[in-house]
Amino acid sequence: MSTETETTPDRHAEAELMNRVAARDQQAFAELTEKYSALIFSTAFKVLNHYEDTEDIMNEVLATIWKKADTYHPKKGSLVTWICTTTRNRAIDRVRSVQRRCALYDRFEEKVEGDAPEYSLTGREALYLSDARTILQSAVVALSPEQREVIELAYFEGLTQKQISERIDSPLGTVKARIRRGVERLRVSINDQLNGEGELLLSSVSE
Repeated sequence: MSTETETTPDRHAEAELMNRVAARDQQAFAELTEKYSALIFSTAFKVLNHYEDTEDIMNEVLATIWKKADTYHPKKGSLVTWICTTTRNRAIDRVRSVQRRCALYDRFEEKVEGDAPEYSLTGREALYLSDARTILQSAVVALSPEQREVIELAYFEGLTQKQISERIDSPLGTVKARIRRGVERLRVSINDQLNGEGELLLSSVSE
């Protein structure tokens, strides 16, 4: 009877391919990309049901494989399982990120509308609110992927900088710098377009 710890010829071939990728063999990575891109795409699409987001996740997963190929161990499971698990986790993170971002806009919207539940927005105010939501969304999306990642983990998941460092496997100093630059970029971008009210958004995020 076979066990999960046993290796098969196919598993050896997968390990050899990943070893070559870990050694920064471009040809090996091209082979892996050609062989597994469709699998990555279909796995992500089942979670996201969104073409552009799925493409983004596929590229992120391939980048992760390139950077972390040396973490694959054939005795722990097949390469297909490893890739599918990585892809699903990334896709689920993307779904949660979108949900958190929507919640962020809703919180900002509540603050703009004020505390009076019976207060009715004028047409001009409603138009401003709609524009504000678009500006906020664009500002977050416009951050570099690295900045967006750490800010979402810090403000939306409530992780400490040390926890973020461990989660993304980056030095603590790098995490601190990315958060600082990302928040400053958000502050400048939002305030310039919302007449200083961007601080309201940032305060609501950090509560």
